[in-house]
Amino acid sequence: MSAHWGTAINGFSGSTAGQFGVGGADLGIPYDRSRFATGHTGFLFGDTFTGDSDGSGTWLGSPTLLYSPQPPDATTTFDAAPGGGQAAQILKYTHNADNGYGVEVSRIPNDAFVDPSGRTWLTYTSVHDWNAANDQYGALFCGLAYSDDDGRTWTDYATIWKNDGTDGYQGWSPLMMQTFAGLGNNNDDGYLYILSKEWGRNHNRNGPILLRVPWQQLTVKADYQYWGWNGHAWTWGNPTPTPLFNGLGPIGELSVKNIQGTWVMAYFDVTGYCISTRTAPAVDQVWTAPKQQIRGQVPWWQFWIPSFPQLYGGCIHPLSTSPTDVTLYVSQWNTNTGSPYWVMQFDGISP
Repeated sequence: MSAHWGTAINGFSGSTAGQFGVGGADLGIPYDRSRFATGHTGFLFGDTFTGDSDGSGTWLGSPTLLYSPQPPDATTTFDAAPGGGQAAQILKYTHNADNGYGVEVSRIPNDAFVDPSGRTWLTYTSVHDWNAANDQYGALFCGLAYSDDDGRTWTDYATIWKNDGTDGYQGWSPLMMQTFAGLGNNNDDGYLYILSKEWGRNHNRNGPILLRVPWQQLTVKADYQYWGWNGHAWTWGNPTPTPLFNGLGPIGELSVKNIQGTWVMAYFDVTGYCISTRTAPAVDQVWTAPKQQIRGQVPWWQFWIPSFPQLYGGCIHPLSTSPTDVTLYVSQWNTNTGSPYWVMQFDGISP
């Protein structure tokens, strides 16, 4: 195991996140801020509390954002919140209220990236009901927001993907949880590649879908292209997307990044109760079989393997050292006691 194998980065006494008011929080989605400060990253958190456990202290809301100066293989620390001072919810909306789309409990970040013009984009999911018996009714939409000042202020974009069946999937929209995989062909083909899946962890149609859009047209739905099987071959421009992995069971949070020319995928494998990874030489080529990396439990005869109960997430650091030394951030939340409720760092992962 690496030196950072399950190292918590928040949610404990003495955490560098605490000086900015961030205690218990999950997800910890890193994105590359090198345009503003070489080698620096932003970290997006979900529902955040000033106390170190779920529900303790003041609820700051979701998403919150902190900045980190550390390279991936060092212990992740934080040195600022947007605008200085204390961290706060970065999107302007009201919890447990109708903000124009139906009652929203919270908005949960999925991913972020800085485009070549310097605009930072955030993709998030609007949660309607955490406890919906059917995931179909758990989310309202997937939305976009942008910042032109390195995350200090954010604007919601009108473009949203509704989870109401209007996309032809009878309410099981595969566009609810999106990850910005990156710009293609060493950033010179003009497309932003996105992988996406349904909301939640209980329903899945053979894994995520793949789509792309010219990065300047990110908000123009008509300019999105699906990667799909047309009956004879896989091709771009298919009228409907084809799930990438036939027979894949339900998965949770999804993260895909281009690490020095290799596309790396990580996700919460619900059936395997673990974080699994895959790789591909190109985002639209064949992916490797899944590899279990971080496990929620292990059989008693493998007692030497560490386990992390109630884990989820699995967010790839976009500046990971190499395709064979990837850093992941994994959430752990003890839903019985509320503690721990934090994000853990795992280095040295070879997908």
